[in-house]
Amino acid sequence: MKLKIWCISVLITIIFISCKNTLQSYSLLKDRITIPVKEGVLNIIPLTDNAIRIQTNHKDIREEEELILVNKLEVPDFQVYENKEEILLKTKKITVSFNKQTSSLNYEDNQGKLFLSEKPEGKKVLLDSIQGYPCLNVTQSFNSLENEYLFGLGQFQDGHYNLKNISRKLTQVNSQIAIPFLYSSEGYGILWHQYGLTEFNPNDKFIPLTESINNSDTNTEVDVTTTSGTQKVSQSEVLFTGLFTVQEEGQYSLMLDLGDMDSRYFVVVDGTTVINQSNLWLPPTVSKLVYLNSGKHTVQVVCSSKNKPKLSFRKTDNTTTFRSPNAKALDYVVFKGINSDEVIGTYRKVSGHAPMLPLWAYGFWQCRERYTSSEHLINTVKAFRGKDLPVDVIVQDWQYWGNNGWGVPQFDSLRYPNPSGFIKELHDLNAHFAISIWSNPDKNSTIGKAYEQNKMYIPKTKWLDYFNSETGKNYWKTLNDNLFVHGVDAWWMDATEPENDALTGTLTYQGPGDFYRLTYPLYVSKSVYNGQQEITRDKRVTILTRSAFAGQQRYGTINWSGDIAGTWDGFKRQIISGMNFTLTGMPYWTTDIGGFFRPGGSQYIDENYHELLTRWFQWGAFSTIFRMHGYQSETEPWKYGSRVEQNMRKMLNLRYSLMPYIYSHAWKMNQGSTMMRPMVMDFQDDDEALKNPYQYMFGQSLLVAPVVEPGVKKGEVYLPKDITWYNFWTGDSFLGGKTTTVETPLNQIPLFVKAGAIIPFGPKVQYANEKPWDSIEIVVYEGAHGEFNLYEDEGDNYNYETGKKSIIKFSWDDTNKMLTINQREGSFKGMLEKRHFKISKVSKEEKINPLSSKKNFKLVSYDGKEIKLKL
Repeated sequence: MKLKIWCISVLITIIFISCKNTLQSYSLLKDRITIPVKEGVLNIIPLTDNAIRIQTNHKDIREEEELILVNKLEVPDFQVYENKEEILLKTKKITVSFNKQTSSLNYEDNQGKLFLSEKPEGKKVLLDSIQGYPCLNVTQSFNSLENEYLFGLGQFQDGHYNLKNISRKLTQVNSQIAIPFLYSSEGYGILWHQYGLTEFNPNDKFIPLTESINNSDTNTEVDVTTTSGTQKVSQSEVLFTGLFTVQEEGQYSLMLDLGDMDSRYFVVVDGTTVINQSNLWLPPTVSKLVYLNSGKHTVQVVCSSKNKPKLSFRKTDNTTTFRSPNAKALDYVVFKGINSDEVIGTYRKVSGHAPMLPLWAYGFWQCRERYTSSEHLINTVKAFRGKDLPVDVIVQDWQYWGNNGWGVPQFDSLRYPNPSGFIKELHDLNAHFAISIWSNPDKNSTIGKAYEQNKMYIPKTKWLDYFNSETGKNYWKTLNDNLFVHGVDAWWMDATEPENDALTGTLTYQGPGDFYRLTYPLYVSKSVYNGQQEITRDKRVTILTRSAFAGQQRYGTINWSGDIAGTWDGFKRQIISGMNFTLTGMPYWTTDIGGFFRPGGSQYIDENYHELLTRWFQWGAFSTIFRMHGYQSETEPWKYGSRVEQNMRKMLNLRYSLMPYIYSHAWKMNQGSTMMRPMVMDFQDDDEALKNPYQYMFGQSLLVAPVVEPGVKKGEVYLPKDITWYNFWTGDSFLGGKTTTVETPLNQIPLFVKAGAIIPFGPKVQYANEKPWDSIEIVVYEGAHGEFNLYEDEGDNYNYETGKKSIIKFSWDDTNKMLTINQREGSFKGMLEKRHFKISKVSKEEKINPLSSKKNFKLVSYDGKEIKLKL
């Protein structure tokens, strides 16, 4: 009898457990459905027709402030269905299905095609704490398709272009910007909605390392022999060795974590160097994919004697994993579109559009470390003007504060005696003035003491606590009283990470810094953007900053890639890091042309460096922001000799001639588009195009393929399939779908134009608004239908947001060879009522360089009414 009762009890228990694992109830709310799961409560929340937010909440832990998804939109139409196996939520463009057996989610597009799926058992939500505050350690793993390419995550210096299977630790440090947004060649994006540390594809197996050689107290160097040659271990470095075993042959991810910034990554596996990178500053972590046979393997690691390296590994398996150890929910958003513009456009729709920068910001920025006085600044701009070299912005780097205290935004009265006067003189020279500002003003300064008295520093740090809104308001008041009132035009916000992951282990006004470890640059940008807009809307906020977080595009920020190496290797890494950065929804990005760390005094006479500088400058002309900089360097073009100067002049003139094209695309960026476009953005169905990390589209019409190696006389460019392409410099046409060899003289960057392109060219100028666009040249490239919207506004205020702008649409009918200049839409103060267009065409028969003065064109008078023109 007892046995019978026990058997019945066991049977009931099994049935109960089985039902618990397979039968899920859900609640339908106005904006979501909620499902109880073992980890807590799962929320499936449609944000738009093509964006779904997934949240798994613990009952006792909540994040009170929304930092990314700030735009509250109308809830889209959605339907919910249920059957024995699944619960489905369906919008116009995405269907999410919840598997009752595994509690995992699948995502299908409106054609029923599966594009993303959670791995069964891939969700982990573990209760934990940080500094006595409760938190969650959350993990979510997704299945990745075999031939999928993954991009984004911000700006990294590890050289990885396709991020599939790559391991990364998302932290904010000099030259590394962590933004937890991923874009797939399958046409979807994932925002991992976390504010703290995120590990991407984390490795959980660690290799024991033993300190083998320590030279920190000697003046000797020790040789490390590898199959790649002998490597030196300097007196400030340590050699570690280790041994590990893998059970299966295959591809493995290795991650080196040095714990702090370093100047060298060096990892040897079985005598072969697999990681070898140097710079005066390198982020703490780097990873590499390696192929390993089953069995035992030896490793050697070289690093600074102050660091304690960790080396981890993982066998790759087409899984994409996000993990955040200090979270308040498991939280992510899936976006789906027919292309990247739809995905990123929706992402910006919910997180904030990127405002227009002023017209002058798209011109050339002259910067160096550093100008030493107001007279130095003025004379430099005069020299540019005298040498017929276009420039729009001159930048004052750090230490202009003199004895006011380190990082204090006040001019040294000896070297900058009349701030309003010298800035007016720069303005009279038709230049704009940007200045370096920092978030760690000296606590012993007059300003710093006031901040300290009002508890506006993060305790036990030198960093201002922008998590306290009063700090942001006071910081802006300091900037306004000491700088903006004198006419400053743009802000160069340095070290806004804050420098080198400094929030770790702190206690901010809002709570433990580990909760908000990635968000500091967002708060800094917000304080300056909102502060300036409250003063005036007649001057667009322009911020150049070293770090960023998701949603920061709404604050008018430009990012640059930090203190990078002035080497060919450093140059190549910038192209890749920039491409991935723009795929996180951040449209404005630039680098220190020529590198921040340069080869000292030899740079002015070293022809090898001149070649690198010239190639970098060419690429800079096709960045959203065109900017020169260098550490302890005179970076003006004429410092490097007449040949370099002339080659730079050519690229400056090309950049400025393209200003109508660039500014019109800036308007498109404000609407959700992107200007620096990795090949996946326009050619995601062309596998050969996706394989090219060093070429990209600049706007929708220009394909840019910078030269990234020294001594190249001829280069190879892959032209995407099913399109006719034209060599910009010669007018020669090529059918896409194959690699083309192109001449690469030192004064040219390989540049191709897509058939159907309509490109406007402005007048030759020395600054962006020197001449009105009353006689623009319009060049049509035959071979496909095309259109272009010429955008214009007042150039430097926010009146465009209330409709003060104009758009002239050009349409090309390739079949009938007919160009239509449509009726102008809109108006603004100072708009040209009448103008001329010089129209020319490039075709297989008419091979022209659009910059040549020896080309035929048709002159058209335009007064805003539609014109049709046969070409």
